[in-house]
Amino acid sequence: MRFAWPFGGTEQSFEVPDRLLLETVTGERVPPLSDLGGALRGALEKPVASPHFRQLFRPGDKVLAVVPDYHRMWVRTSAWLPLLLNELNRAGVSDRDIELLVATGTHPRPSWKELLEMLGERVMGRVRVSVHDARDPAGLARMGESAAGTPIHINRLALSGRRVILTGGVVPHAFAGFGGGRKAVVPGIAGMRTILANHRLALHPQKGGGIHPLAAPGVLDGNPVSEDMEDIASRINPSFIVNFALSEEGDFLGVFAGHWKEAHRAGCRFVEEAFRVPVRGKADIVVASRGGHPMDLTFYQAFQSHANAQAVLKPGGVLIMVGECSEGVGGYDFERWFDLGGPEAIEEELRREFTVPGFVVYRAALLARRVRRLILVSGLPPETVRRIGITPHPTIDCALREAWSLLPEGKVTLMPHASQTIPSLPEDRLRSAYPEVNR
Repeated sequence: MRFAWPFGGTEQSFEVPDRLLLETVTGERVPPLSDLGGALRGALEKPVASPHFRQLFRPGDKVLAVVPDYHRMWVRTSAWLPLLLNELNRAGVSDRDIELLVATGTHPRPSWKELLEMLGERVMGRVRVSVHDARDPAGLARMGESAAGTPIHINRLALSGRRVILTGGVVPHAFAGFGGGRKAVVPGIAGMRTILANHRLALHPQKGGGIHPLAAPGVLDGNPVSEDMEDIASRINPSFIVNFALSEEGDFLGVFAGHWKEAHRAGCRFVEEAFRVPVRGKADIVVASRGGHPMDLTFYQAFQSHANAQAVLKPGGVLIMVGECSEGVGGYDFERWFDLGGPEAIEEELRREFTVPGFVVYRAALLARRVRRLILVSGLPPETVRRIGITPHPTIDCALREAWSLLPEGKVTLMPHASQTIPSLPEDRLRSAYPEVNR
C-alpha cells in the first residue's frame, strides 16, 4: 500500500506491503465544529468555573490578550482572533484598549511577514501588537520564586493592571502533559531564567535517572513541570482563558473558555478522549510524523513525535521520525550539545547549565540508546544528525529499507500525526477495566 505524507510544504510518498502493515494510528473521534463563531460565543456565554464574559470585561477595561507565536501556526490564530476581538467589542471594550502580546517563549522574534501570516492583516491594523522577548530584562518583572524554587520573571505587560486573557491550543505535550492553558505564561511570556528552571524539572531528581517519569504526555497531576507552570500562572491571576482543540487536519473540534486553570483542564479531558486511540499492540517498526508544515520546521519540533511513537514500539524496534526541519536544528545553541556525544555527558552539562536545546538533544540521545535504531528523515545535514546516535535518511522509503534490513518482515505502525495521537495499548485497557491485574 502506498502512502503520501506532508513533509514541510511538500510531500513524501512511500510504500508498506500489506502483509507488513500492522495499522495506521490516527486520532479524533469527534466531528469538526460546523460554526466556529457560534461555538466561541457559546463558550463565552457558559464559561467553565468563571463569571460570564460580559461580567468580567466592561467598557473602559484595558485588556491584554496573550496569543501563540509563529511556531504555533497550527492553532490557526487568524481564524478565531477576530471573533474574540469582536466579542470584546460587544462587551464594550474598544480596540484602542486591547493589546496583543505574542508569546514567543524561547523562540526567535517573528518577522513582520510572519506576524501578518499569524494574525492577519486586518488584526494587525486594528489593535496594538507587542512581541515578548524572554532575553530582554527591561521587559520583565521579578515576582519572587515558585513553590518549586523557580525564579519568576514575567513580561511587564501582564502585570500592568490590565485584564489578561490567555489563548492557545490544547494538544498532548512531550513533558508538560498538555499544551495550552498555563503554557501561555510559561514559557510563553516568561523570562529565560524562568523557562529554563521550569523545564529543568523534567529531569529525574537522581543523577543518571533520565527523565522524570511523570513528565510525560497526557500527565498533569504529579507532573513537576506542569504543576510549576500552574503555580507561576496563578501569580498573575489571568482573568480568562480561551483555548481550542483542533484535529490533525486543522479543523476546530472544541472551544474551552473560562477560568484559566479549570477551562484548560476541561480542554485536556476533551483532547484525552478525542485523541486516545486504541491500538492493536506494539510494532517492530514505527514511522512517526508531526504532519508537515508548520509542525516540522525544526528538529526540536520534529522530535516531539517520539513520546507517543515510542509507546507502541517493541523493545529492540526501529523508530523512524519524519520532519523536514527546514529551519535547521532549532536556532539556539544546538550544535554544541550535539558535539557532546552520549547522554551521560549531556546530562552532566545539563545539570550544570540547563538549556532547552540541551534537553531536547538529551532526550534524543536517551531514545537512540533504548531502540535498535533511531532514524530521522529530514533535510538536515547527515553529519549533524549522526552526532548523537541518530541515523539520517532523506526519504521514508530509504528509512524503511534500512529498518527491514535489520528486522526482516518487521511489522509497521504508521503515526502520521504522532504528537497529537495518544495510543491506548491492550494491556492499558485491561488494567483500566480490571484493576486487580496490577496486584
